[in-house]
Amino acid sequence: MTKSLEEWIKLAKERQVEDLEGEPEEGQWYRIPVPGAVCAGGSPYWGYLRKGTEPNLIVCFSGGGVSINEYTAARPNRLGVTGETFYSSEDTMLINDLILGIGIFNDEPDNPFRNWSRIFVSYSTGDFHVGNGDYHYASPDGSPAVLHHHGYRNYRGLMDQAVKHLSPPAKLLITGASAGAFGASALASDVMSYFPDCHDVTCCPDSSLLLYDQWQSVARNIWQAEERIWKSLHSFDICLDWMRNLYAEKGNNIKYLYTCSIRDAMLSQYQHFIDYGTLELTREQCLQFEKDLKGMIDVLKAELPGIGLFLTDSPATGMAPEVPGTQHTRILDFNFPLSDIHGVSLRDWMWSGVNGTVYDAGLELLNREES
Repeated sequence: MTKSLEEWIKLAKERQVEDLEGEPEEGQWYRIPVPGAVCAGGSPYWGYLRKGTEPNLIVCFSGGGVSINEYTAARPNRLGVTGETFYSSEDTMLINDLILGIGIFNDEPDNPFRNWSRIFVSYSTGDFHVGNGDYHYASPDGSPAVLHHHGYRNYRGLMDQAVKHLSPPAKLLITGASAGAFGASALASDVMSYFPDCHDVTCCPDSSLLLYDQWQSVARNIWQAEERIWKSLHSFDICLDWMRNLYAEKGNNIKYLYTCSIRDAMLSQYQHFIDYGTLELTREQCLQFEKDLKGMIDVLKAELPGIGLFLTDSPATGMAPEVPGTQHTRILDFNFPLSDIHGVSLRDWMWSGVNGTVYDAGLELLNREES
């Protein structure tokens, strides 16, 4: 039975993760409050840490939408509020506690990542984790408001605290879902700077394709990202630009993976807003997403030699029969371990990749004719 919002909130409060005090116990999740760090609306920010029993580490960036202008800034996603929303507000932060045992974080015996240490970079700043400033805007009622685009500050504050409790990892996986996938591509090199002695690194964004001709301006003037972050944005494809920049800096010293569904329903809907000004999901937009994804992958394969791709076509839930939207993200989803393409799961593909066997799965999905 589907839970109501009130039931989810109650469950989250019942399972609330404790703040870290002292040294962490192995296998236990902790909230890491970050002094001075704030969410979009000014509430205190926290991230998460789990110390594993193996000498490997996952740094995972959370998703939660994005704000690109005054209109989107004025419409955060608040619990119980309906209508157009574009990014997660701080009152959704408590729900993070419920996903700490899902997907790549699952502790079941068949999850090969189960004993790795984990840093989960939670997110409620609408800036793909790269923001450094305050954006002033007018609320729908005309009153002045401010969106604290502090994603980068929050991430750095979390990392500064979390790494004190971890030994240098033998393997490092930098990943993220949705907005977190953009963050992983933008900040992979930054994450690596915390572990200069780790030479076995993999970067894997999950579901990150949005085309916009103003990304550099948004990153520079609205999010107030550091110059090295916004200056690398030259095309319509922000994730592609950040992945290109990562390869230009690190070359083949790290392993590159990328996963997405071929007509991602959520990204298609946001793309419709960018293109037409409304949050709608149409058949035409889903099919256009598939074309855009093929173009992005063609460039990734040409410019990042050795990158591994994993594509899926699982239908998104709640789709009208005429709308061929597909599932948005799997890394932090119950479907993470389920076989999908040629009997291979996203979990098995990622595990092979981080261990040096990088391959493609599902590329043929982009060459089928839509009926």
